[in-house]
Amino acid sequence: MLNEVQEIITLPHFDKSNSEAVQDPDSIDLGDVVMTQLRAYVAAIASLYRNNPFHGFEHASHVTMSTVKLLSRIMAPSNINIDTSDTSVSLASTLHDHTYGITSDPLTQFAVVFSALIHDVDHTGVPNTTLVKENAAVAAVYNNKSVAEQNAVDIAWGLLMDSGYNALRATIYSTDTEVERFRQLIVNSVIATDIMDKEASAFRKTRWENAFKSTGNKESDIDAVNRKATIVIEHLIQASDVSHTMQHWHVYIKWNENLFREMYKAYKEGRAEQDPSVNWYKGEIGFFDFYIIPLAKKLKDCGVFGVSSDEYLNYAQRNRQEWERRGMEVIQGFLEKDKSND
Repeated sequence: MLNEVQEIITLPHFDKSNSEAVQDPDSIDLGDVVMTQLRAYVAAIASLYRNNPFHGFEHASHVTMSTVKLLSRIMAPSNINIDTSDTSVSLASTLHDHTYGITSDPLTQFAVVFSALIHDVDHTGVPNTTLVKENAAVAAVYNNKSVAEQNAVDIAWGLLMDSGYNALRATIYSTDTEVERFRQLIVNSVIATDIMDKEASAFRKTRWENAFKSTGNKESDIDAVNRKATIVIEHLIQASDVSHTMQHWHVYIKWNENLFREMYKAYKEGRAEQDPSVNWYKGEIGFFDFYIIPLAKKLKDCGVFGVSSDEYLNYAQRNRQEWERRGMEVIQGFLEKDKSND
């Protein structure tokens, strides 16, 4: 599946007639059959999540809501009344390019939300490095690379291909080109949530620099826009995956505790060599400094998320400061709660 990851995913070009034809999503009736299949699919996906303290269906729901929030902050050309005047058409076209075409394409938006929903399906509650070290069968299947992420895509995609979801699939895509783009977006998005793979992370960092910092790229304007769209989508789902760090302190602490519980459980079961509480305090500070805050700044730098980028960055910085002040106390509380639950 890693061979399917695309450096550039081609999104549809701006089309005046398509923009005029866009309907308000709330006004569209998908029909009882499609809605029934959609609910059945989501229920099936929920049942495939394991009962982990962190990597469970509640986390997937939180990531999905965060993804929807970020997507909603991007203004689409359909928000503009396109008339016959050259000025109106030009404005819509410019806005399409400014948002890299992401909000001009409903399939792209749905694919990103879908990816958020399924990104941790069947997560075992331990990181990929543990699965590799334990010689888990699932690790061998995926050549010890992005194991959990590839497994999640395979399971979710296989389920979607079931004959029980024929009407749902026909509503999502109707051409070979659309199904190809849908698959590419899902693979790119879910694999992007594997932030512990240093090689892949370095590759994405280089791509970001080439797209948003470099001025010497020799590629067409269309390729440049699609490159940026591809990278923005990946960073959007990465930010959503850790959005708890960029929200209110009590939200951050809730999910921080859930992750601690999950990793502490693995340690007590002999599946991790080191007690996570030993380095949890410093680890969180490093996570903020070297991943969370730079990621929040990238959301701001790409210029499409409006006030959300400022909001995410401000919360990340505040939570980092609060953690530095209260983190040791918080960890002690985690340990005492765990002891009382034994």
